[in-house]
Amino acid sequence: MKTKAFLLLCLFIGIGMTQLSAQKSNYESGAVVFDSYIVTLRPDITMDQYLDFLKTKYVPEYDKYFPGSKMIIASPDSWKKENQYGFFIYFEKPQVYDKYYPNKSGMSAEAKANWEKVELAKQEGSKFILDSKRVEIEWEKWMEELIDK
Repeated sequence: MKTKAFLLLCLFIGIGMTQLSAQKSNYESGAVVFDSYIVTLRPDITMDQYLDFLKTKYVPEYDKYFPGSKMIIASPDSWKKENQYGFFIYFEKPQVYDKYYPNKSGMSAEAKANWEKVELAKQEGSKFILDSKRVEIEWEKWMEELIDK
């Protein structure tokens, strides 16, 4: 199992190196932030309905207030935990990330103000969920389970 995971990791690294070498040398790659949550749905609400809300209401609000970055919602069937989703935030350049999170020491005043605006949209999500809990992803275990399938 570990051999398969190692080979898959080598494949990803190889693909990444190929992509990097194909890019112009003056290109600055961006940054990616990832978080995962498990939600308790309200009765008669499906996970698909909540994900649709996130994708059609929450993500556009984020994208509007954080130019230079993009949020993507994902909920792969391969995750073992029920009602789990994650979001990826891609920052086009390191300078964009640093604008919102200077010196990796917390949020800038602009980021705080923008998150407050985005949170207004997320409050609408309470129509779909009772609770939301941030969880860590066990990446190695998850990758091994995918390989074994």
